[in-house]
Amino acid sequence: MIIDQLSNPQLVAEQGQIKVFENSLFRWLCFDDEEAIQSCMLKNNPARLNLPYQLFMMMWQLLVNTQPSTACLLGLGGGDMVRYLRKNFPSMKLQIIEYDSDVAKLASEYFLIQPEQNQLTVEIADAKEFIKNSQQHDLLFIDIVADNKLPDFLFTESFWQHCYQKINDDGVMIINFISESENKFLELLKILRNKFGHLPLCMGVPDHKNIVLLVPTGNIPKLDELKRRSKELQQSGLPFNECMDILVKDNVILS
Repeated sequence: MIIDQLSNPQLVAEQGQIKVFENSLFRWLCFDDEEAIQSCMLKNNPARLNLPYQLFMMMWQLLVNTQPSTACLLGLGGGDMVRYLRKNFPSMKLQIIEYDSDVAKLASEYFLIQPEQNQLTVEIADAKEFIKNSQQHDLLFIDIVADNKLPDFLFTESFWQHCYQKINDDGVMIINFISESENKFLELLKILRNKFGHLPLCMGVPDHKNIVLLVPTGNIPKLDELKRRSKELQQSGLPFNECMDILVKDNVILS
């Protein structure tokens, strides 16, 4: 567990309720609850994903037929996924939307998030307002959990309708959902099914409250094809086969 390696923390920055800690190996960001790690960077390998739920968010690679050229990320944090995408998909244009300017400032100063030419932009904006007029993207990441809570607008039909309209054909929406209650989760599933015409693929992250949802705009590949792609992607260094086992277990539609 990554949390076991975050011993002997030293406070290196504090901006309002946001804190940045580091030790000899890692640098990480958290909000009020210092036990809830929002982002975590391995200092000698900044592009590596270290938090378990982030590995599941990269399972979108099973669902696309062509390499995406654009991605929008609602929520920046310490930029863990931005660094991963920059290294592994250097030609992909990334648009980052972050509500809190203090978060963006710390990500720039301590987590290597520096816009470069037109490939990476960081905009300070409200996600629910931004998405109304956003351009379309191949990938839409939604990771705007703060203090282990989800904003109320994530349970409104209008927000998800705008999201649906902003994803290209053969695109994927990727959501990090914190399960507050079964009823709230079922409420979200109902909205997504109504807007996208099918249920999302859901993966419960072991030993965490995170549930990662994958919502493709196109058809979901057959199980045999997903397993084949998973084996190929395993060579990229992420544990796709382990994530694939959970994907199959948690989704009866793949049976």
